[in-house]
Formats: sequence, C-alpha cells, structure tokens
Amino acid sequence: MTVDRWIGLGLTIALASISSCRPAPKPPPSPKPKPIAARLELDNLSFEQVDKQGKPLWKVRAERGVYTPDGKRAKITNLSGDLYQDGKVVLRIVAKAGEVEQDGEKVLLSGDVVATETRNNLVMSGQTVEWQPKADLLTIRDRVQANQPKFQVNATEGRYVSRKQQLDLNGKITAVATEPRLAMQTEHLTWLVKDQKVIGDRLAQMQRYRGSAITERVTTNRFSTVLDRKIVNLQGQVRLNAVNPLIQVDGESFGWDLDRELVTADRPLTILYPQEALVFTASTGELALKAATATLAGNAIGTSSRNQARLRSDRLIWQISSQQLTGTGNVVYQQINPAIKFTGTRGIGKLQDRSIVVSSDGKQRVQTEFIPN
Repeated sequence: MTVDRWIGLGLTIALASISSCRPAPKPPPSPKPKPIAARLELDNLSFEQVDKQGKPLWKVRAERGVYTPDGKRAKITNLSGDLYQDGKVVLRIVAKAGEVEQDGEKVLLSGDVVATETRNNLVMSGQTVEWQPKADLLTIRDRVQANQPKFQVNATEGRYVSRKQQLDLNGKITAVATEPRLAMQTEHLTWLVKDQKVIGDRLAQMQRYRGSAITERVTTNRFSTVLDRKIVNLQGQVRLNAVNPLIQVDGESFGWDLDRELVTADRPLTILYPQEALVFTASTGELALKAATATLAGNAIGTSSRNQARLRSDRLIWQISSQQLTGTGNVVYQQINPAIKFTGTRGIGKLQDRSIVVSSDGKQRVQTEFIPN
C-alpha cells in the first residue's frame, strides 16, 4: 500500500467521524390550533331593562336563544315582548325571530311581526321591525299594515312613536276609512292615533263609496281629517269629480262632509257641468251633492258656452236637477245674438235656453241695454 492511499483512507475516516457527531436537524414547528368559538344556546330566555327608579322599560321572552361569541348579542326565536311607559304596558310584540343587543338600545325583529298598541286598539304588523325602547320608537318595514276599527292602512314603512301615539307612514300607501267608506292613495301620512286625526302633505287621490259604487273622486295636495267627524279638509290644487250629478269642482280649499255629502269652499271655486256646457265661478260656495244644489256667493257667475249666455249676481243658487238659476243682488244678464244686457236685483231662469227673467225690488228699475254688433 502506498503512502498516498493511506492518506486518502485517513481523510475518508476523519470526515465520516465528523459527520456522525453533528446533531440531527429539528422538525418544523406544528401549527397552533385555532380557538374554537364558544356557542352558548339556552332555552326559555328573558331579557329586560329598567329605568333609574327600577321601573321596567321593556321585557322580552324567547323560546330559544343563541349568544354570539363576544356575548354582546343574542339571536332568539319565537319571542314576545312588552314596552312600558310610566310602569304600564303600551305595546305588546310577537315575532318569529329577533336579535337583542347587550346594552338594550335596540331589538331587531323579523318574520310576521305583530305589535299591538294597548291604549288605542291599534294593531301594526310587518316583516322586519327595529325597536328602540329608550327612544320609544318602533320602525316597521316590508308589507306594513296598521289597523283600527275606523281606519286601515298599508304602507312601505311605518314609524310609531309610542310616547306621542303617532304613526308616520311612508312609501306606497293605501288606506281606507270606514262609515262611510273612503279610500285614499298617497306617499306620506301622519296618523295621530289618540286624536283620531289623519294628515297628508303629499299629492293624494281619494274615492268615496256608497256600497260598492264610487260616488266621488278627489285629488288634492294636502288634507286632514278627524275620523269621528267624517269631514275631510282639502287644500292646495283640489279637484272633486262627482258621479251623480256628473260635475267637476276645482278650488284651493274645501271642507268635504262625507255624511252630509256636502262640499264647502271658503276660497274661489269653479264648477263645470259638461252635460249642459255650463261653468260657474264664485269667491265662495257650497255644493250639496245629495240635494243636487249649488249655492255660490261673491261675484257669482254662471256661463253657458253653448249659446254665449251669462248671469252674474252677488248670490247664485243653481238647482242641478231642474237647471234653474236664481240670482240675487246686483244681477247682470248678458247674451249674444241678439246682443242684449239686463241689470236688476233678481234673475231667475235657465241659461241653456236663455230664458232668464231679470226683475227689480221696486227701488230701482230694470235696465235694458242693446249692444250693437
């Protein structure tokens, strides 16, 4: 064996010895296990909140509840609740599901929610409800209904302030007042439940019914009504169309007595009777639909566009069935072909056939004036 081979063999043995003395590499650390979220489920839960004097503000009872991991909210099913004011229950609520926050500031309800206002026999319902007990506010959304024996309404959203006993309704609104039946459609209503008052401040359409038949249709910019009185106050650009007699009334301020079927205008009005091409204007007036009589005052004017006849007086009574006019005070009758003008204190007749008779009270003569063409 040569010297070179011994040297190579020695190096090989030395390297092997050094390699066998090195420590083995450490395995990679195992991943830390993720914490498992706590899930607390309880049956027959109850929640409540009291004021500084210890009186209850609200109470909620649920068939089952699941707390979130942070314990700040509880999701509950098949629940009922009470809202208190001055120690008395004013609202009773039932729902299929809900969520209660730990601080009690808000209760969210869903699924066929029904809220009964115990003081006014008012029942409100919807699919989702947000209940803010400290603010005395109940916000109802999705298929909103509010019902009382004298008034029923459907809307997109409702906000009930229990302290004021006031329900504000928004969205697509349809409502019906009973006895007599009055239907209305608008986009905003305020219902003062305790006072039985309904207020609308947007464009509204109304229909009054006798049985299943519509007797009058109304459009108005604003209105208010006390349900017990059955009188609707109409404001803005108001138009009333009656079916029998078939007439149209325009004005800015009407009182509409549903029981008496009486329309009273305290501002200028116009009445159109298309069947006989008649138009009446006056500063104020009253239209008795059941009696088919109009009484106009203040520069009252009746005009027949069919034969160009016109009667003006301080006061004018129009019997719609017979078409007879009675004008009193500063009467002026004019017609064309032949062109003639009469002035007196009283005028009676019909404009359609130009049979107006003008007379005097004896203090002054009837004046006649022929107007040349």
